[in-house]
Amino acid sequence: MKITYALVFLGLIISCSRETALDQLTTEVVGNVSNIAVLTELSDTEYPDNPDVMVRHDKYVSSVMESIEFVESGDKFDLVIYPTNEGDDIVRMNGIAMMEFMPTIPHCAKDDEYMSLISIVNQEWNRNQVKWDGDALSNVLPSDYTINGEKITRIDLARNCLNSYLWELFFYADVEGKNKVFYHGWFDFPHSLYKSLFKKRNGRDFEGYAKYMEDWKNPENKLLNLAQIRTVVSSNSDVKFESFNDVMYPLKGERKKKNIEIIYPVDYTKMSDFHTDSALFATFSVPGFYNRNEPRTTQLGRFYELSDVAFNKGNCDGDVIAEINMRFERENGEITHFVFAGIDLNTLPRLSVEEANSGNQYSMGIGNHPFYEDVLSHEELSSKTNHYFGLLLDKDGNWLDSHTVGIDGPLLHLDNNDPNLLHVWLLSFERHALVGHYTVQLDNL
Repeated sequence: MKITYALVFLGLIISCSRETALDQLTTEVVGNVSNIAVLTELSDTEYPDNPDVMVRHDKYVSSVMESIEFVESGDKFDLVIYPTNEGDDIVRMNGIAMMEFMPTIPHCAKDDEYMSLISIVNQEWNRNQVKWDGDALSNVLPSDYTINGEKITRIDLARNCLNSYLWELFFYADVEGKNKVFYHGWFDFPHSLYKSLFKKRNGRDFEGYAKYMEDWKNPENKLLNLAQIRTVVSSNSDVKFESFNDVMYPLKGERKKKNIEIIYPVDYTKMSDFHTDSALFATFSVPGFYNRNEPRTTQLGRFYELSDVAFNKGNCDGDVIAEINMRFERENGEITHFVFAGIDLNTLPRLSVEEANSGNQYSMGIGNHPFYEDVLSHEELSSKTNHYFGLLLDKDGNWLDSHTVGIDGPLLHLDNNDPNLLHVWLLSFERHALVGHYTVQLDNL
């Protein structure tokens, strides 16, 4: 049975026709009792551009699982993961809060239909991967479990960015004090369960958003009224900043393992080498893997020069938030605004430039969860009330699709020597590279 499903999935990857194949991957038990989805793995032949190759467990390619079941338990779910091989344990994670995984219309956007759409779409179009390890894992996994002879030390669940139903599961094991992924499986989230959770979360039918979230239909580029999100209390349009685009970013951590996904420029020695619409990256293909055979185009020429930075203090539901507006110009003078807000800047890590890849990464959208977070942070941060937003706007304030432009959001940290100096790095499409580095002076703001 497992081999049959794997062949169906491989056919899906090759043909890129998902309507029929994905439906075959999901079994649903009607009546709100249980939902089961088949788990499928990709071999190195099927996933030649896997960035985890250099950091994964040596049992990665030999670890397999059969299916994942979502069992309602009050207002939460138990996740039951069934093994393929006899002798491996059934893994049961108890009391998982699934609702925060659902794309959500923030309270501040609910009265504006266009902003509601942009909020929902951007939350779906950005990865949200949540990890359970340490005490968090022991709280939901009551005893030791082994898969392929390895004790599970961490579990990740991810809603990836391709469509509502494409999700991923990871198991990790300890190797000389480090967690290394030894299982990575893909599954199609049960459709009826997803739609019911979406409606419960938002009070709206999923069908009103389905064409954007199932088929990645781009919304129109229309005026995005930021006054709906916050009221500007004070503004400083003369903020000191400095650009460091004429040097290379530190090739460490996530950027080191994803270096393989940069297609063009072939030779680059500084971040400004990416500031052209010719930059190409490996795309993210169904069911959720990096694919150099489908190069992703960009409009990174929009970031040719940072011309000025403004700092606003805004009122958002009674809370004061910091907002930074970075104004970029192309060589031809075209204006692009990169605006992000709702982050407590004082809580950012203090790092050197060489440690930049350990900075906080934020996605583009309104009320988003980060790309990666631990389960405690995930459950404490509600996308209904999260004040964060990160947006690209044209000179008239119209929304721009960040994926088309080619950035995924800001990477932020404070300077290790100066707590009033904010480092802003631009994460490229799929965070394969850092394509901009700027410092913003926060004194007296």
